[in-house]
Amino acid sequence: MESGWPMFPLNFNGQVRNVEKIKPEEFSGSHRETLRGAWLERLELHVPDQRWSTAFLGAGEEKAVFCVRDEKDRVFAVEAIGQGSYLNGRFVGGHYFPELDAPRLRNIKAYPESLLGLVFSGKMKPREFVHGYEWGRFQFSPRQSGWVDNLLTNWLQTLLSSQFQEFFSRYKDVHDRNVMFEVRPFGERGVPVLAKDWTGKLGVFKVGLQAIDVR
Repeated sequence: MESGWPMFPLNFNGQVRNVEKIKPEEFSGSHRETLRGAWLERLELHVPDQRWSTAFLGAGEEKAVFCVRDEKDRVFAVEAIGQGSYLNGRFVGGHYFPELDAPRLRNIKAYPESLLGLVFSGKMKPREFVHGYEWGRFQFSPRQSGWVDNLLTNWLQTLLSSQFQEFFSRYKDVHDRNVMFEVRPFGERGVPVLAKDWTGKLGVFKVGLQAIDVR
């Protein structure tokens, strides 16, 4: 679906860049080699190529997820997998790139001060980046939350509830954190929504659903 998508702005630790989703054929051996050298500092992913940048997307008991931008402003997501806890979720409607091992992530705690919790195995699963928000919290503006977010979220949940229920009936472990409101270009399939991007520009987008980690 990402082929033909225009560039869109994303925030990388305070720096907004215009990016586009990487195509499967563009994810190369050099991407894998750069990711093999990755390391973590308190849930901030670093890579040896200083032209790249990353942003933390979230973490749970099984993994942490990051958005990665390469030197050509192409983005993808990377799942850093925990030790012995990953249940091999499915990305419905999207794709994964080849898995790899990052030695500097082995036996690293997500939260160093914690006695328990997520410990990384070194396994990394790059995948297509989903531009949007979790099922439970669509935002009018990515820069801040506001009262209008609840109205938009409830409206989208009502219009897209049948698709959410289809995921729920076909797959296991479907919940409001692994089904995404995907923000798409206006020409794509979805519900039209008036919202702002990371530059503050107001526009009309389409919003559809993507299930990214169901069983």
